[in-house]
Order: sequence, then C-alpha cells, then structure tokens
Amino acid sequence: MSGDQGLDVSGGSHGQGVLAAGSVFVGATRYTGPLAWLRLTRRWNAMVRQMKRVPGYLHHQVYYERPFTLGTVGYFRSRDDMMRFARTGGHRELMLWVVDGADSAGREGRGRNASGGYIRLYEPRDDAGSMDSPEGEPDADD
Repeated sequence: MSGDQGLDVSGGSHGQGVLAAGSVFVGATRYTGPLAWLRLTRRWNAMVRQMKRVPGYLHHQVYYERPFTLGTVGYFRSRDDMMRFARTGGHRELMLWVVDGADSAGREGRGRNASGGYIRLYEPRDDAGSMDSPEGEPDADD
C-alpha cells in the first residue's frame, strides 16, 4: 500500500485497534484523472470527518494504484456500524458524485468522475478468527 504509515492494531482513533473489527470494508475507485481527484478533495474530507464520528468506527487506510485508483480499507466494530456509515449523507453524496457527477440534491454534475471500482465487505469467521466475505465469491470489476 503506497503511503502506508503503518497499521495500528492496538490503539485506533477511538481507543480500539483493528483487531477489534467485526467488519472490514475494502474498496477502490478508478477515477478519470487528476481533475477528478481535485474535485474529490472537498467531498472526501467531509466524508472522512463524518465517518470518524460514527459509533463503531475504528480505523481506515487509503491506498493508491496507478494511474488514478484510490482505495480504502475501513475497520468497524460491527457490520451494523459499517452500514450506518454507508447510509450517511456524506457517503451517499460522494457515491452520487463518483457515479454520475450529481450532488445529493440531484443537481447535474460534470459527468462521470470514475470509470470503475469495487467493494468487498468482510467479517470474521468463527474458526481461527480469519476474515471471510459474507457475500461469497467476488464479482468481476465494474
């Protein structure tokens, strides 16, 4: 992971480490270019501030893949906590903007800001505590 500052397995921003995660989100978006990243910045920062306030948030990391892909690994105490965040206004607005350039009020944007992406949700298995995808086999990238 590019720019990785190390994984906090003991502390986390809310006093819990990632080892306490009951649900992990892994996702990435292939943006259309540097201009999309520039337009993303304000929305991303607002969404991260909101995510950090959601009960059950533990930690997140961002990774980069050439040429214009940014990904996130997010750790939450439970799947319910993760889904609570996914339904927040900041996350919904960012997803609308990524897909079609619209904002939460439905105002038209400048077109698509991304050309592909994926998400995976993981939860611990009962045996040996490793993570397993409750969704089954991964689908092909969109």
